[in-house]
Amino acid sequence: MAPPPGRPREPRIDTEVLAVTREMLVEVGWERLSMRGIAARAGVGRAALTRRWSGKEHLVLDALLGSAPDLEPYDGIDRRGWIEWVVTGSAELFARPDVRAALPGLLTALRDHEDLRNALWRTFSGPSTALFSDGTDRDALDARAVLVMAAGAALFGSLIAAEDDTPALRARILELLLPVADR
Repeated sequence: MAPPPGRPREPRIDTEVLAVTREMLVEVGWERLSMRGIAARAGVGRAALTRRWSGKEHLVLDALLGSAPDLEPYDGIDRRGWIEWVVTGSAELFARPDVRAALPGLLTALRDHEDLRNALWRTFSGPSTALFSDGTDRDALDARAVLVMAAGAALFGSLIAAEDDTPALRARILELLLPVADR
C-alpha cells in the first residue's frame, strides 16, 4: 500500500498539543482557551492543529479522553468488576482538574453539536458495553444504563453535589448498581 501523499505526520506534535491543551484548560479555562494559544505554546503552526482537529471541541475531547476508550482497566474482569470500574473511573474522570475546567464549555458544545455528541457516545459506549453484554438486547441496554447512571452520578456529584461527593456516597452508588451484574 502506498503511503498517503504529503509529508508524514509528526507524532510528537499530537502528544505535545494534547498535553498543552490539558495544562491550558486548568490555567485559563474553556472560555480563554484557543487553538491559536495552544499552537503557540506547543510550538506548532495553527495549520498542524486544524489538520488534526476540526475545532476546539474536538481537540479538548481528544485531550481529555483520547481518541478511543482505554479498555485496559476492563481486562479480565467480570460484570461486577466492570460496574465497579465504570463507577470508579467515572468519578476519577470528573474529579480531574482539566476535565472540571472544560466541563461548562464542553457541555454547551456537546449540546450544540449533535454529531460530536453522538460520536462521543458511540465511540466510548460501544466498546465498553460490548465487554459487559452477552449480545442480548437486554444486556446491551443494561450496560448502557449503568454507564449513564455512573457517569451521570459522577458528573452531578462533581459539579453540583460536591459537598456530598464522598467515598461513602460513591460506595453507595456502586452498591445500588451492582445487582445489575447478577441478572
